[in-house]
Amino acid sequence: MSSRKRLGRNGLKMGLYEHSLICITMLFGFSVTLVITVINCVVTLYIENDLKFEDVLKPLAYGAIITPLLALLLNKYFSEVERARSKVEELQKQETQLKTSLTKTYIAMINQREKNNTLFREHEKLQGSFYNEISLRQEAQSLLDEQLVFFSAIFDLTPDIILYRSFNGEIKGCSDNLLHLLHVENQSELKNLLSKDADLNEYFCYGDDEVIKTKKDLMYERTIHGVIYQIRKRPAINPKGQLIGTMIYGHDITKLKNEQDVLERTSREKSNFISTLSHELRTPLNGIVGLSDILLQSGHFRDEDERNLKAINVSAVTLGNIFNDVIDLNKFERQTFGIVREPFDWKSFLEDLETLSRLMTEQKNLSFSFKVAGESPDLVVSDQTRLRQILWNLIANGIKFTKQGSISISVSQGANDDGTLGVSFKIADTGIGIAPEEQEKIFALYYQVPGTKQSTGTGIGLYVTRELTHALGGVIELESELGRGTAFTVHFDFEVRKRECLSSGHAVSEVLTALDILLVEDVDLNILVCKTLLEKLGNRVTAAKTGTEALELFSKSRPDLVLLDMQLPDMSGLDVADHLINDYGSTVPMLALTANVMRDPDVYASHGIVGVLSKPLSASKLAEAVNRYRENK
Repeated sequence: MSSRKRLGRNGLKMGLYEHSLICITMLFGFSVTLVITVINCVVTLYIENDLKFEDVLKPLAYGAIITPLLALLLNKYFSEVERARSKVEELQKQETQLKTSLTKTYIAMINQREKNNTLFREHEKLQGSFYNEISLRQEAQSLLDEQLVFFSAIFDLTPDIILYRSFNGEIKGCSDNLLHLLHVENQSELKNLLSKDADLNEYFCYGDDEVIKTKKDLMYERTIHGVIYQIRKRPAINPKGQLIGTMIYGHDITKLKNEQDVLERTSREKSNFISTLSHELRTPLNGIVGLSDILLQSGHFRDEDERNLKAINVSAVTLGNIFNDVIDLNKFERQTFGIVREPFDWKSFLEDLETLSRLMTEQKNLSFSFKVAGESPDLVVSDQTRLRQILWNLIANGIKFTKQGSISISVSQGANDDGTLGVSFKIADTGIGIAPEEQEKIFALYYQVPGTKQSTGTGIGLYVTRELTHALGGVIELESELGRGTAFTVHFDFEVRKRECLSSGHAVSEVLTALDILLVEDVDLNILVCKTLLEKLGNRVTAAKTGTEALELFSKSRPDLVLLDMQLPDMSGLDVADHLINDYGSTVPMLALTANVMRDPDVYASHGIVGVLSKPLSASKLAEAVNRYRENK
């Protein structure tokens, strides 16, 4: 459409140009004719002195003929020239357009070449990555093949048994050791064996439903042909999270089980030995502590005799405390240690602590001070025996390493925001002290500071003390300077209670009502000590040496309180307690008298025994226990 418009404009231009050229030529021809006519007339007039009409008409006639011809010739010439020029212009325009098109085409070719180069480079990169990926896959496949060979060797050489089963229970593979164990040659024979032997098949199918449901490992034990296996069943799950089978791995634990049985048997024998030793040692200790308490209360001894008697009492109590450490250590090892929290008279506890500490320091001629700050409550709830053991250990430790100087005990007490009683015991001495690098080590089991092994001791006291402190919810701290002394501080938070009708103390006057007490004990010395202490407290005591005798006495007269030794010739104290409850419907409070502190306190409670008194018995502990149940009469 544009080319047609361009041709139309060129034709119009050419037509105007041709008409203009004709007009100009005609005007030029007429002008030339007039000039020639004038010149001709002038020449003729000059030559002939006469001017004729034909002299004027003839040049005009020639001009009229020549001028159109000349115009036509000029027009034709110039038309050709113009056409040629127009064609040249058209060609120039086409050349320009062609150059522009060629330029654009060239630029497009350059851009395309750049794109092709970019694509080529990217192709080379992709090709390199592809070849690299192929190389890596080949490498991975090679490693996988090596691992497969390696694990296949492990699978076949392992002394354990391995069995792989599909989701529906079909056997897919097993270790050679499993085939040897079951005396079969291959998987086919193994399938036949399991299909015939239901018990053997159950060993491997056990827990399948649980594993399928939970998709978690399952562990159990089975004995196969005399070999004890710990079997772990693990679900095989594909990357999509689907269960595709189960892997069964059995480890031979026969030797381990045998060793475990030996250890358990040894542990039982050790516990039995300690129980027997506890009973045998605490029986004479009970006599020493009890009789020395009775003699001290009698008031018949003075001066050196009284000091010697106190030394005997303190030594027996200290020996019992050391033995408690040994017992507790065994409980820690067997993880059977327990805490029994009961309310006890706080002021009496502090008084007993001061009395014993003073007696212990007097034996080494050490100065002693005992200070209590803050208001003391009536009753504190804790394990009185364990608390006393903690403090006695720390006091004995200070006395042991102090040759001269002093021992001081400071008790700080105050109410906490939650209503409990915060109590801190600080036991300080002026002994040899402990070097900074040794201060953490001394709480280790059997550890003694180098250079101090000549001192007596078991090496377990501080270890047991720290464990007991933590068991009671307390904190123990140590401050020491070598050559200047040591201070141990223990802090506890105790529940407190108001005194109701509970009373404690050592004197007979504190027992407002006499109790009828049935004492079941087979050792004469223990009967003598316990009966003497109880009667001094104003009670009436009937003794029985066997369980049968105790049941007969109980059937004739119901006592207010029963004190039961745990080891009797014909039955145990627990058996006696069961008979009293089941056969006689007894609701009488029963207290256990035992030298065996290995037993769990919950065992006594399960037989209706409401409290435990460990031997050796002291006058204060016995009085406190009896007065606690005075209200039941």
